[in-house]
Amino acid sequence: MIFALATPVAPSAIGVFRVSGDGCCEVFNKVLNKPISDHRKVFLRDIIWQGSLIDRCSVVFYSGPNSFTGEDSVEVFCHGGLSVIGSLSDVFLSIGFREAQPGEFSRVAFENGKISLNEAEAISDLISSEDTNRALLSTKAVVGKLSNIISQLGSDVDSLRVFIEGSIDFSDEDYDFISEGGVKERLNCIRASLTELIDSSLVDSKKIKKNRVLFLGPPNTGKSSLFNRLLGFNRALVSNKPGTTRDIIDSEIFYNSVNMELVDSAGIRKTSDFVEAKGVSLSRAEIEGSCLIVVVLDSETESLINDFKTGLKNKNFLFVFNKSDKTEPKKNYDCVVSAKSGFGIAELKNLMFNSVNLVKKNIKKDFLIRERHHLLFEKALGCLDSCIDKIVNEYDVDIAAEDLRMVRSSFDEFLGIKYSDELIGDIFKDFCIGK
Repeated sequence: MIFALATPVAPSAIGVFRVSGDGCCEVFNKVLNKPISDHRKVFLRDIIWQGSLIDRCSVVFYSGPNSFTGEDSVEVFCHGGLSVIGSLSDVFLSIGFREAQPGEFSRVAFENGKISLNEAEAISDLISSEDTNRALLSTKAVVGKLSNIISQLGSDVDSLRVFIEGSIDFSDEDYDFISEGGVKERLNCIRASLTELIDSSLVDSKKIKKNRVLFLGPPNTGKSSLFNRLLGFNRALVSNKPGTTRDIIDSEIFYNSVNMELVDSAGIRKTSDFVEAKGVSLSRAEIEGSCLIVVVLDSETESLINDFKTGLKNKNFLFVFNKSDKTEPKKNYDCVVSAKSGFGIAELKNLMFNSVNLVKKNIKKDFLIRERHHLLFEKALGCLDSCIDKIVNEYDVDIAAEDLRMVRSSFDEFLGIKYSDELIGDIFKDFCIGK
């Protein structure tokens, strides 16, 4: 039997504990002031341990297999004070529960056939979604829409493979099984469906940072000051000496329910200083992994605006004039600010929010998939192409059936019908505790 705190460890109005394991309801009843016999109903109960009241909580019992994990489960909604959470954790440990590992609840649900592997991965993606678009795409997979599509394609592949294998056994018969059975048409239909699925999916690559906003520009234009002003605290070192920032510094802000990872970088210039030159190199490298570039200039560096526009012409960028408390800009900018006084900061936040969201909105996709999924789909597509080539050109028809077997194998790995312990370990280790 396992338990976990499903809410953050921090003072809050409510803390939520999750419990799973056969017989866990009966065990937990022992610490309640009044036993619960009904399931899927909310009860108000006192949790008592060693003669002391721990907390008055809302408690829900679930009977397996009609639960998320497929096992008997309990959810406890307690007060979110740290002392209450600590005391309840001690109670669970004392009555025979152990702390769950990251993703263990979802892993149990997967092993008990309650969710597919893709649905389990989608749950993790939904929890970690940093914008509404990704969340909406993840929910489609959570409810099984993507798994259902792949399952249907897998069934179509199985049916076609059985037909081809059967035609081999009757190859001496005066009957064109390939033509009469519509094999070419069925293959092309499966290929078209898989291609459409790949094209309509957004690949969530860990190599590309989500909502990453890079502050770029020459030294001493106030990038670090602007970075700190947006954060609301001093995260980056600020100095009048050019070349102060020599490393990549990042921190997160939440604005209009959207997470943005702000990145302060070294000023772009030629330098003989090895450490500073390394910082400049890192700044240039960050451009590719950022969804928005905020170029910060001032009155001393306005002449470089066209150079930056040329270098970033294929990127999503904003040009910001800083130090407006000292002088007015001579050129047109997306935003005029003063990191020192706070002028224009609210406008800049709105522009950053709208620019990040515009990138997301322009990506019209139906599903969010991982790199693992994309590789499996591409592998399946390659095997389909190999099969079609053999059928169309009427050679190695017996091997064509093996191509379809490989297609099905890729689909099975996606669904979790076929998997390795190493793969499962890699997937669930990234889950949060309590899910």
